[in-house]
Amino acid sequence: MKCNNSLDKLSSNRINQDKNNKDIENYEEFLQQKKLKKLHLQQDIINDSKYYADKLLNFEVRLHKKINNTYNFFLEKYFLSILPVVDSIDASVHLLESSNKNNSEIYVYLKDIQKKFIYLFSKYKISIINAIDIPFNPEFHQAISIDFSGKYKNNYISYVIQPGYSINNRLLRPALVSVSQIK
Repeated sequence: MKCNNSLDKLSSNRINQDKNNKDIENYEEFLQQKKLKKLHLQQDIINDSKYYADKLLNFEVRLHKKINNTYNFFLEKYFLSILPVVDSIDASVHLLESSNKNNSEIYVYLKDIQKKFIYLFSKYKISIINAIDIPFNPEFHQAISIDFSGKYKNNYISYVIQPGYSINNRLLRPALVSVSQIK
């Protein structure tokens, strides 16, 4: 009986040990699955964070563009209202120069104001469109007259009647020009 009891105990211990080994294997498999799931979740979080970081960067770029466009539009509106004053000052300076009164006090003051406007334009990236002997470009020029003198190549600017202006390569006002034509 002792032997039988011992065998039963041994057998019972072996069964318990097998059961424990199986439980350990199940727990190891369960743990492995959880580790794998954790890895997948971590990868998903990393992918999501990259996705949202890209979205945030795109949003920031769009926001800067909108702010820049708003700022430029704001400047455009006010510079358009200043252009008639600049045109009047330019016309007055040219009139005084042509009448040989370019040493008068008014002329000196007008030249000083003109320089201040030119500085202001350069500060805010406003370009003056007033070049001659360049090809006519309908995006920046408006033809007012035709010049048949033959001094310039065909379809070139021969005279600028009124200068044009652009801000950040965006047209504020086209230049009014005379275009050369060969008969």
